[in-house]
Amino acid sequence: MLHRKLPLISNALIFLFSATLLLSGKSYSYIAITLCLVSLLALPITLKHKLPSDVYKIGLALSGYFFVTALSVYWYGGKTSNMDMPSRTILILPALIFLLSSPPKKEWVFRGILVGSFLSGLIALYHTQILHIRAFMAFEYMVIQAGDMAMSLGVFSLLIAVHYLKEKNKHLALLALVCAILGILASLLSGVRGGWLLSPFVMLGFLIINRHLISKKIAISMIFFSIVIGVISYQTVAPRVNLALDNFNQFSEENNANTSTGARIEMWKSGLYAFTAKPIFGIGYQNRQSFNQALVDNNLVDPIVLRFNRLHNSFIEELSIKGIIGLTALMAFFLVPMYFFLRRGNIKHDIFTQLGVAHIILVMGYCLTQNYINHHSGMLQYLMFTIIFYAMLYNENDNSLSTPTDLK
Repeated sequence: MLHRKLPLISNALIFLFSATLLLSGKSYSYIAITLCLVSLLALPITLKHKLPSDVYKIGLALSGYFFVTALSVYWYGGKTSNMDMPSRTILILPALIFLLSSPPKKEWVFRGILVGSFLSGLIALYHTQILHIRAFMAFEYMVIQAGDMAMSLGVFSLLIAVHYLKEKNKHLALLALVCAILGILASLLSGVRGGWLLSPFVMLGFLIINRHLISKKIAISMIFFSIVIGVISYQTVAPRVNLALDNFNQFSEENNANTSTGARIEMWKSGLYAFTAKPIFGIGYQNRQSFNQALVDNNLVDPIVLRFNRLHNSFIEELSIKGIIGLTALMAFFLVPMYFFLRRGNIKHDIFTQLGVAHIILVMGYCLTQNYINHHSGMLQYLMFTIIFYAMLYNENDNSLSTPTDLK
C-alpha cells in the first residue's frame, strides 16, 4: 500500500535534498521537484489528515507573495516569467502537507544536512586547491547562490553539533562540528560576501543561547577550528574584503559606480526613487527600465543601473516594484513562519526551532545584497528548509497528525 511507503519516501527525499544540495550546479532542484510531484500524487491520502491551523496561516503567508506578484503583473503588465519564482510558494504547499503527515526521522534530517555540508566543503576545496579557481565558479554553479547555501548548511551543522552535545553524544558532536567547518569554509572559499553579513551574528547568538552546553575544552576546540578556517580561506577572503572596501572608497570619493559595490548602491538608489514615486503599489515590472532611464536622463543615478534587471536587494526590489504592499507580503513571507517556529517551540531547547529561526534570518541576510529568492535555487532552498523544519518541529512536540481510521 502506498500509504505504508510514505515514511520511507519522506526519509529518502529529505535526506537526499540536503545531501545533494550542492553536489552539482543544478542538483538543488532535483529532489525538491521530486518531492513536490510525490506530494501531489499523495494528496488523496495526506488530505485525510486534519491539518493544524498554523498550516493555513503559513500557507497564506507563503502564497501571498505569489498573489501580490500576480496582481502587480496584472495591474501594470509584465512577463509571465516574473511569476516563476513566486509560483513555487503554491507548489510547495502539498509538500508541507506531505511532511506533516509523513515526517522524516530526525536522524535522517540531520544526516542529510551533515553530508551536504561535508560535500560542499570537499567540492570547494577541490575547486580552489586542485583546479585553482574560486569555489563554485564553474560547472554551472551560480557562485553567489551556492556560497550562501553552503553557509546555511554549515550553520545548520553547527547547531546540530550543539544539539548532540545536549544529548551527551560527543562523537557525533565532533563529526557534526567537522561538517560545520567544511560548510562554512565552502562559503568563505566561494568569496560570496553577502553570505557573511549576518551569519557570524547568527552563529554567535545561538552559541550564547546554548552556552551552558559549551565547556572550556569545547570552546578551545571551536577557536582552534576557527583559526584553521581562517588560515585556509585567508587568500580568498582577504582580497574579497579589500575589494569591497576599495569599491566603496571609489564610489564615495570618486563617484565611480562601475564596481560591484558602486553598482549596487546606484541600483538601491533607483529603487528608492521608484518607491517614493509610487509608495503604495510600486511602479511594476513593466515600467522599471523606462523609470530608470528617466532617472539617468535627469542625472539622478548612474547609467550602470540600466544593465540590470534586478536591484540586488530583495527588500528594496519589492518596495520599488510593488510598494508597501509588496514589502508587507515579503516580510510576511519570512516573519510568519518565524513566528510559528518561535510560538510552537522553545528557542533554548528545541533544535528545529533553532534551525528554523537561523534559516530564515540567514536567508533574509542573503536578500540584503542579492535577489536571493528570485533565483530558483534560493527560492527552493528557502521553501524546502522552512517546511522541513516546521514539519519536524510540529511532530517533535508530540503533535503528529492523527492517522485516519481507514489507514490504521
